[in-house]
Amino acid sequence: MTQIGESIVPDGGWGWMIVFASFMIHFVMDGITYSMGQVFLEPMMKQLSLSRASVSAIFGILPAVTLGAGPIATVLTNMYGCRLVAIIGACVASLGFFLSRWWANIWFYYITIGVIGGVGFALMYLPAIVSVNLYFEKKSAFALGIAVCGSGVGTFVLSYIMDAVVNIQSWLSYPSALLIEAAIILFGIVCGFLMTPLPQEPSEQRRLQRQAEKNLISSNAPVTSENNVANETVDVSIQNPPSKSFFGQIIEQIDLNLLKNTAFILFSVSNFLASLGFNVIYNFADDLANDSKVIGKHRTYIVMSIGLSSILGRVIIGYLGDRKWINHLLLFIITLIISGIATIIAPFCGSSVITHIGYASLFGFSSGGYFTLTPIVLVDIVGKNKLSDAFGVLLLFIGVAMAIGTPIVGAMRDAFSDFTRPFLWPYLIFGTCTVLSGVILFAIPFLQRKKPNGHQTEVNVKAS
Repeated sequence: MTQIGESIVPDGGWGWMIVFASFMIHFVMDGITYSMGQVFLEPMMKQLSLSRASVSAIFGILPAVTLGAGPIATVLTNMYGCRLVAIIGACVASLGFFLSRWWANIWFYYITIGVIGGVGFALMYLPAIVSVNLYFEKKSAFALGIAVCGSGVGTFVLSYIMDAVVNIQSWLSYPSALLIEAAIILFGIVCGFLMTPLPQEPSEQRRLQRQAEKNLISSNAPVTSENNVANETVDVSIQNPPSKSFFGQIIEQIDLNLLKNTAFILFSVSNFLASLGFNVIYNFADDLANDSKVIGKHRTYIVMSIGLSSILGRVIIGYLGDRKWINHLLLFIITLIISGIATIIAPFCGSSVITHIGYASLFGFSSGGYFTLTPIVLVDIVGKNKLSDAFGVLLLFIGVAMAIGTPIVGAMRDAFSDFTRPFLWPYLIFGTCTVLSGVILFAIPFLQRKKPNGHQTEVNVKAS
């Protein structure tokens, strides 16, 4: 077992059950999120008589709130622990999807699916990441790689099943499909119960501190001897911090000093640029194939191929991330650049489903890899003790990008509907942003060699 100060990191044992719980949370929330464009875009456009931009905004708001609510999830996870927060998140997200079943209104969908569902997913997502990092150190990249494979498996399975029952076979209306997804989300409750807290978890530290204070107060009672002479008691005063509002605790618990770390800021900007087009590939893969005259029943294989290749990327790149001779940052940069190139070439794939599966697989493999490496590189930049706070801030950057990326591409597709390739410019612009997001990270080692006070320090962004 690996020890960090007084903390014990199992690096196995029950940790593998934590990996399973994280895997299934990713299966549910990412499987639903990444398949929504394929399953719900066309039927919602027809039912609501609205444009792509309006409907696709739902699919942008959901992941945006999921990631943008990261700071809130950070505070709640630090206060109440991974287990309780994940369970509450599953209940909230399921409620949002359940409510969306009962009124076909775009603004109602923005609230129920986008905001309520997104907040619930945020409360599930952060514990799923943090819990794995608490249980693993030497095998952290590999364990996290397995856990986030649930995203690819969920995308592969749910995109096929839900598209079949809603669009291909038309067994269910899309409102009924939303009700089924609400039931699927409830499995997150089981996953939350599996997240047994470790002593070093912030919520456990708080609980132990409260227990110690309670015991100290109890032991401060007068003790009387046999001759009824009262012994002197020790006057112990415990200084409790003044109570603060919830928002005050958010400001307090998120380390704003992270914003003084230029390497972290650059890493956040990089993730912002990459995230502008990340969900676009999932949400419009079927729409792009339709514009390219790909046979209808074959189009479902495109998103499935993203999910399948994402699994391989997460496992293989996660495994490489554990090798001592691998530079985490360089590997992360390569995956970003490849993802951007795959996005740029997508509009040129023609009417063959094979070429569409080709770009989708390339994107899935590389994007799966950089999502696996994100917390690993983040630890290299800010340190393990600041992972939770840094990850929450980073998710805020990513969430904003996802909120604006999908509806912008939807609007551009409608504006360029008379063009031979309506998706050409949107994919070219956002693919270039992803390539740029990788290129700018070459500056991080240079930024880390110099501290803000001007003293030189050598920091190698590499596996230790």
